[in-house]
Amino acid sequence: MSAILTGMNTGVIRHGEQFLALALKINQHNEQQLLLLPALALRDLLICFEYRLHLQHLGSSKQKARFKQQQDAATAALQTNIPALTQSELLQADVRQRVEKIEPLNKRKNELQLTLTLQGGNTVLLIIEDAQIALIINAITHAINNAGMHPLSLRLASLLDFLPLYDAQIKPGGELEYDTYQHPAWKLALFSETLVLVYHYTDEQGEQQAYGTVVKSRNREDNKAIAQRLLAFSPRLKKLEGISCQVSVSTLASGADHLPREHCLRAIHALWQKTAK
Repeated sequence: MSAILTGMNTGVIRHGEQFLALALKINQHNEQQLLLLPALALRDLLICFEYRLHLQHLGSSKQKARFKQQQDAATAALQTNIPALTQSELLQADVRQRVEKIEPLNKRKNELQLTLTLQGGNTVLLIIEDAQIALIINAITHAINNAGMHPLSLRLASLLDFLPLYDAQIKPGGELEYDTYQHPAWKLALFSETLVLVYHYTDEQGEQQAYGTVVKSRNREDNKAIAQRLLAFSPRLKKLEGISCQVSVSTLASGADHLPREHCLRAIHALWQKTAK
């Protein structure tokens, strides 16, 4: 089914204080459909959105001004075609409309094409103009905040401009105890810089400790912010929250290619050796 977006509405499905899904009701040309996005699918959708806005940000001043005009027109059009979304629809939502997988096609300029695979086995082709994206993000954020889940909004927003690949505890002898994060090829292709980071700190016993991580990003300059936000993402690195660390960063590679695991782990070890006191 092809879904060219002409209108949308958002809500939140929850169980007590637990977020279950964002309800995204879309207007197609002659029909409406309700899609349910759990947290991981919602994050993937927002990653796609963030990338498309990143591409627009690279344009010239003239192109940005034209895009702003397109955004204003798209916002006005969507706001005149908002489908009703009732409490009963949220309570009786069909689990078969739950989005299991998102994959962008990205074949057209100024337009995002997404293939959504639903739990019921059907697929939806959702076509969104770049000029519509900012309003959709605002609607998603408003729905989550209105449900009293502002921390979820902040967490989602903090995880859109990088992808963790590996993180590791570096033992005193240099051995690595590591975790691997798997990502589909389309997601890896959205990020151009592969960075290696090593965190050094002194524990309460006065011993030197170190952790390392490899991430994909689009920006070599915002490393300190990424280093801090990684602590909230990684169970292994979370123990460093509140600890004063010396963070060393090195660019491992530029380009969309995915490096082998051994290459990444050796890079963590090499940066640790280089920066260890």
